[in-house]
Amino acid sequence: MTSSDEQASAGAPTLALFTATMFTGAALLFWIQPLFAKMVLPLLGGSPQVWNTAMVFFQAVLLAGYAYAHWLTRALPAVAQIGLHAGVLALAALFLPLAVAAGWEPDPAGAPVVWLLALLGASIGLPFFAVSATAPLLQRWFSRTGHAQAHDPYFLYGASNLGSVIALLGYPLLLEPSLSGQAQSLAWTLGYGLLAVLVLTAGVRMLGGERQQEEEPKAVAVSWRQRGSWTLYSAVPSALLLGVTAHISTDIAAVPLLWVVPLTLYLLTFVIVFARRPAIRHSLAVRLQPIAIVLLVALFLWRNPAILVLPLHLFAFFLTALMCHGELARRRPPAAALTEFYLFLSIGGVLGGMFTALLAPLIFSGVWEYPIAIAAACALLPAAKRAASLGDATYAGVAFALLLALGQAAPDWLGTNAMVAGAFAVPILALLAFPHRRRPLGFGLCIAAILAGALLTFVPETTLFRGRSFFGIYRVAETDDGKFRMLYHGPTLHGGQRLLPGPRYGPIAYYTQRSPAAEVIRRAQANADATRMGLVGLGAGSLACYYRPGDDWRFYEIDPLVAQLASDGRFFALVPACVPHVPIILGDARLTLAREPAAAFQVLVVDAFSSDSIPMHLLTTEAMALYFDKLTDDGVLVLHISNQFLDLRPVVSRIAETLGLVGMVGLSEGGTEEDGPYGDLPSLWLALARDQTALNRLGLGERWWALPAADGAPAWTDDHSNILEVIRWGGIDAEEGR
Repeated sequence: MTSSDEQASAGAPTLALFTATMFTGAALLFWIQPLFAKMVLPLLGGSPQVWNTAMVFFQAVLLAGYAYAHWLTRALPAVAQIGLHAGVLALAALFLPLAVAAGWEPDPAGAPVVWLLALLGASIGLPFFAVSATAPLLQRWFSRTGHAQAHDPYFLYGASNLGSVIALLGYPLLLEPSLSGQAQSLAWTLGYGLLAVLVLTAGVRMLGGERQQEEEPKAVAVSWRQRGSWTLYSAVPSALLLGVTAHISTDIAAVPLLWVVPLTLYLLTFVIVFARRPAIRHSLAVRLQPIAIVLLVALFLWRNPAILVLPLHLFAFFLTALMCHGELARRRPPAAALTEFYLFLSIGGVLGGMFTALLAPLIFSGVWEYPIAIAAACALLPAAKRAASLGDATYAGVAFALLLALGQAAPDWLGTNAMVAGAFAVPILALLAFPHRRRPLGFGLCIAAILAGALLTFVPETTLFRGRSFFGIYRVAETDDGKFRMLYHGPTLHGGQRLLPGPRYGPIAYYTQRSPAAEVIRRAQANADATRMGLVGLGAGSLACYYRPGDDWRFYEIDPLVAQLASDGRFFALVPACVPHVPIILGDARLTLAREPAAAFQVLVVDAFSSDSIPMHLLTTEAMALYFDKLTDDGVLVLHISNQFLDLRPVVSRIAETLGLVGMVGLSEGGTEEDGPYGDLPSLWLALARDQTALNRLGLGERWWALPAADGAPAWTDDHSNILEVIRWGGIDAEEGR
């Protein structure tokens, strides 16, 4: 055995110890994120912004942990470092096991972001802080062990992020389906205890290694230019991470699986770039990233086919993060400046997250933060000639002006919808921008111009209002012929009205006279002189048109902005004309309904959506039990479960079996060409009751069928839900209810 082999063999236990500690700390760090975010989702309506706000909190506390590790390793001798960190670990243990702090309930009129950040801090702030210091602290300690690889400990960061990836993938695939939230909390606490033992053992090993070293490595001078580049190359992928997460989770569902996929890709790029032998060369990532960006921009206006478009967003994000993090790995300093490197990397992560999750909702009425981050990523491409040329600026200006002109001219000159024109023009302009990639600032300018022109111009109708709240981005639009006015949440239609003369403005989309919801309401009214009804989810107020004088109705809406749009009369006349005195109760439906007396309603309609997704906490066994506690013995629960990507019938069917309920499925296949593009759209509804007699009294028509058996699907609970069981690709078909 050679001397180098002997040295490697002698250092193997040290390497195994530090690798295991880094792996365990990272796994705990990224297990707690989806676990606790899911715990607080029911308090804020299941909004995707809950995850983005939580991510900013996690990034900020991670920064605090990195700053603490940087100070600790610079200010104190080795023994004091171990002693102080042991105290921090012990203090954080007092906040375990994980749980939402008692006595916290959001104020509907307050600031949800501030409330959520405070709740996160009170519930898990100190344990997360203690664990977050593990990566930089352990790498710095390893650099002082005398190990053969101690001079370049960055490869341990790859092991750390591998632990993160495994924890994130294990959460939706293994932990969430098989363990309740309480069981996971206890398991996390046991893992925290193991981590504390490993960290202190690694500290003792570091002390032994220090005695073998002749001298401490000399300090390394770091310029502000280096610090700025570290910050920038970490900020942009952080902003993109939250942007792409919001994009895909808004249109499908605010559930941990869809949060985990982008974050896993993000962490996987760190594993790759800090490995001793990267699986993907940095030069390849640099070449592929602009190709992916151009393809993404070309299809940016498309939502379908989702099986192509959503992976394209993730692919472009992955290559962008790989390129940026590859630049970080290439620019990393010697081990003596390791903690400072991670400190500024974390600062960039916080700045990117704050821009997307906190600043953008305040300054933009649309989702501009995502395209801005895409353009910024283009500008960061490494190249010899970074400055933009006159040709780049000219092309960007021409592309922007052309898109604006085409959007105005298409309906009149081309005889086609502006969206159709955009579907052809944007891909062509994106491909023509590709040659500009050799000058990154110019390339970023061209991409920014194309995205801005497309998003400002190519919408299918005239926009009357754009607004944004914690719960989503809204647009009120009107067709060019003046026949329809619609409310959009993100890209998804949330109802509207037909603009025709008369005392009442007719509801459109999923709420017309032919809709299953209207049929249930009318038949329930026919069975009683005055119907007591609760309606969860206001939208444009479409169902208000079925109110009958003498009925006792209540609307429940989580978003004050939606309540304002539906009720003040400037945009929609349905609520003011039909139910001007019906109360609109603000807050999450689980919280507000819980305050109502038992048997308060004969009919309860749950029509709550976040863009195209239904908040999952409104479809659990506990939620259904709450609904029926508020219904009379012969009361009926009506659920709107239309969704492009999820088939929720088996979930509800299993819950119905668990609670001893019966149900029927109602399907509206949409209207005719005479109804217009928004007059009557396909929708899927369920009607549930305690017994078949209650449903029979309604005398539901031929478009209703018995709710099919659950086919082995488990009942979702507040502790357990598995979106993998119900994912599908495609819209509602004519056989859906059978």
